[in-house]
Amino acid sequence: MRVQVRKCRFTGKIFEEKDLKKYATHLKKLRAELTEKRRLNIVRETFKSWLRKEKKKILHPDDIPEWFLKNQRMIMDAVNAGMGDRNEKFYASDEFTKFEFDTVRYSPLVSNTHSCPDNGKTNWHCDNSLPKGYPGWTCNVKGKLKRHSSHMGSYPYGAALNIVGLKTGTGGGGNERWGYGVSIFLADWPGLQDTVDNMERDQIVAKLKGKV
Repeated sequence: MRVQVRKCRFTGKIFEEKDLKKYATHLKKLRAELTEKRRLNIVRETFKSWLRKEKKKILHPDDIPEWFLKNQRMIMDAVNAGMGDRNEKFYASDEFTKFEFDTVRYSPLVSNTHSCPDNGKTNWHCDNSLPKGYPGWTCNVKGKLKRHSSHMGSYPYGAALNIVGLKTGTGGGGNERWGYGVSIFLADWPGLQDTVDNMERDQIVAKLKGKV
């Protein structure tokens, strides 16, 4: 006796005619999953495009904390869409109420042993054939993420920092009080180039005047 079957053209899964309800449920669930996947892809691509444009407007490292607080929901949504290396999640009631930089220092060779610009290379073993640093800034960032007590078991702030280009080093803490050492690579923040040019110009002028 030949048994009639239905084959899902997306997953290849086989359903017998007697299981048509299961087949319909399968298709409904699959459509929902595909719709959500498309939505998340749109969120990620929109965020990447938005971030590139935003970074051109940021002209000094000191402007970053205020910018982060102003755009925190956009950043949270991007983390929720799966951007970054961590499987972290923000909730609608979450709010960054503190975000501050401390001890911002420029260097032509910010260490790349643990992190690097998006288009760069790390060099954990100090390989002479690879860059041993990139221009940029190091600083400490301190913050507070206000959230419901039931959500205190996860700590998504690190993912939020990294996806915007604040590459985290040592640090951590609870949501109420956390801090990291971060690297801000110039290659990731093109709007900061004028700041570097002005710094180098001032140094040259100071040398010519015999002040350094």
